Amino acid sequence: MLTFLINELLVMPLSRKRSVQHKVHIPSSARENQYLLAKFTITDKLIENVAGAIDHTSEQPFLAFYKKLSALFFKINDQLDIESGQFVANDKFTRIRFSPEKLTAQTAQQILFLYNSHYHYSQNAYFDATKMANKIHLVFLSNGDDVRHNSAIFHQKVVQAITQFTEQTGLDTQDVRISDHQHLTYDLFAKDKGVQGNQVHKLRSISNRYAADGIALPKNTDELTYAIIDLPINRRLRNIVPLDHSEGENYSPLYSFISDAFVDAAEKHNLHNGAVIANGLVPIVRRSDDEMAVAKGELYMLGYNPKNNNGGYVCKWVADQLVDSMQLIFVASEQDKTSHGYGKFLMQIESALHAIAQKLKYINDKEELTVRFHQHIGFYQE
Repeated sequence: MLTFLINELLVMPLSRKRSVQHKVHIPSSARENQYLLAKFTITDKLIENVAGAIDHTSEQPFLAFYKKLSALFFKINDQLDIESGQFVANDKFTRIRFSPEKLTAQTAQQILFLYNSHYHYSQNAYFDATKMANKIHLVFLSNGDDVRHNSAIFHQKVVQAITQFTEQTGLDTQDVRISDHQHLTYDLFAKDKGVQGNQVHKLRSISNRYAADGIALPKNTDELTYAIIDLPINRRLRNIVPLDHSEGENYSPLYSFISDAFVDAAEKHNLHNGAVIANGLVPIVRRSDDEMAVAKGELYMLGYNPKNNNGGYVCKWVADQLVDSMQLIFVASEQDKTSHGYGKFLMQIESALHAIAQKLKYINDKEELTVRFHQHIGFYQE
């Protein structure tokens, strides 16, 4: 059998060999997400167009504005058969994740939508009628059995909805920022836990996938591709290096050990942009001309410029705080995108993670290493 495989590789055409090198095999249990956001600032003109003059003597002066605007949003969605939309006007950072149970959770700075695209549908509005928010986020959540395969269709439908919304509210298209977010989430060691079968992906860029479906994105479109890995800090990992708490809690040796393993593996596998976060904050990765790492309340903002192929590694932790999990982050530069896509980039990440797991003496059939692969685009309509 081995001889047959070797002979098969030897006679395989060069183009096919290269194609195979760019295909990544992820577990059949991988979960898919897609959502689009339309963001715009509330102005006096918009309020006047939608609800007329505001009565500031009222206990809820913005109630009519929010209700009329959200009703229009839901009406357009219904007409275009978009089943799950969220109207968010409370200036909270919007996050969406896959979950077997439907749940919406809010903190002082965030609103988190947990849902399963196969089964969960909803339309809700979130606002404080006593206040004028700075911005409104229209959230469009995909539904269906094959989210990634149908992503171009959903994107086109949402852009149509946003176009109708801007026309009926008097918004200028240049005032509305549209972003398309897609995730693939899986346990790196799913196979060790008995999960059978694989999904094969080249991980083409969103722009290339959409072009194949006849959808041309605006010239001002920017893209960002990255992976965030959740590394739970269980009791076994807490004891992997000696910790001295004689003068107060100090987890620096643990965080330093894991960070060193991360940097060593990243360098060996030609991954040049990344971060290790162990400060209890939620890392938010965004495209930025100037690379940055800034704490903003509950959030830790990480800005990356894909044109920079060697941004280095950010390692941030709080020595006296034991976190439930650390986040390992790998960000793609333009050089990580091949003519095939980002499959090779994800394979490099998986190889680095296997090296890290080996250094941490991972128990593959019992411990999880959750990989969430992100592909984002953002643009203004032309």
